[in-house]
Amino acid sequence: MAIRIWHQSFTDLELLPSYAAMLREHAGLVCAPDTSVDVHGVRPGSYPASMNPIEATRFPWSNHVLATQIAYNAVRAEREGYDAVALSCFFDPGLREARSLVDIPVVSMCETALMLGTSLGGRFGLIGLQDEQSFALADLARQYGATDRVVATVPLDPPVTEAELEGSFDGGGDLEVRLERAAQIAVDAGADLIIPSEGVLNTSLVRRGIRSLAGVPVLDAYGLLLGYAETLVRLGRSTGLRVSHAGAYGRPPADAIDHFAQATGHALLERHPASVARR
Repeated sequence: MAIRIWHQSFTDLELLPSYAAMLREHAGLVCAPDTSVDVHGVRPGSYPASMNPIEATRFPWSNHVLATQIAYNAVRAEREGYDAVALSCFFDPGLREARSLVDIPVVSMCETALMLGTSLGGRFGLIGLQDEQSFALADLARQYGATDRVVATVPLDPPVTEAELEGSFDGGGDLEVRLERAAQIAVDAGADLIIPSEGVLNTSLVRRGIRSLAGVPVLDAYGLLLGYAETLVRLGRSTGLRVSHAGAYGRPPADAIDHFAQATGHALLERHPASVARR
């Protein structure tokens, strides 16, 4: 029986068309023939022109607003008949909220990589785009009980943005040199598995055919994400396995879900008096 997966990115994919095309292409290689993956990003215009997604992850407010959008997209996915949602941002925005809103599986890149990566390696080296990511990655590792397994979090040097990676999927530049250098730092710290800790970076490695760095395997976090989504759908169909809404993922009534979404949207769009805005 066919499987439909709603892929959800943290980026505005209209600004990264090559990345979006690569996501679709890679899904076709990884997933079963009867699985379809529909690629979605956040609403166009969600980011200020002066800010890249990787920069927005530094700020709790931008993360919260975008995560709310992503969580409600999980509701859309379930109502439109999708079987699972796959969040391809390595910072897992809106994961808990999304799981609390739907019955279909919602899987995320960081949680999946740190949990299932233990089948492939015992000590992980995370490679990110910028040093500012390190705090968030350490916090996620703590949440998932993986602090002892993450032995190094290494940013590329010099740092890079998603927009810069967009233009280098087919090679060129010194990206591979910087990746090898970062991976060697992680391996010297004890890593036996390299995990690219950002969706566009992961796709760049896949496109370039990079499967090992500094002598150790590189995890395809996006491929693992989609495979895990398929597995949970099949287990749900064969065993009845589903998300629990009794505790951590408590689900409000359907009418309340829509009410809160609309009320929040109206509240954020209210124009406040200039005197209040200046305080």
